[in-house]
Amino acid sequence: MASGMDEGELLVGIDTGGTFTDAAVVTAHGHRVVSTAKALTTKGDLSVGVAAALTGALDALPTGTTVPRIALVSVSTTLATNA
Repeated sequence: MASGMDEGELLVGIDTGGTFTDAAVVTAHGHRVVSTAKALTTKGDLSVGVAAALTGALDALPTGTTVPRIALVSVSTTLATNA
């Protein structure tokens, strides 16, 4: 975990798969899931599916959660291994 994170910071993980792109927001300490979202993977332009999943996860954050609390965004893909 990155140094300097406080207990209120959030981490975002995004995985682009062959069919769906999933996003999850978790607490930096304790790794409690705060919100999740799923979007279709857009193989012609992966950024479209990534943006849709990220937007969905941010929209699903509890009321009062502020985006500046996000300390890290990590994007991964299994698209090449699933081909």
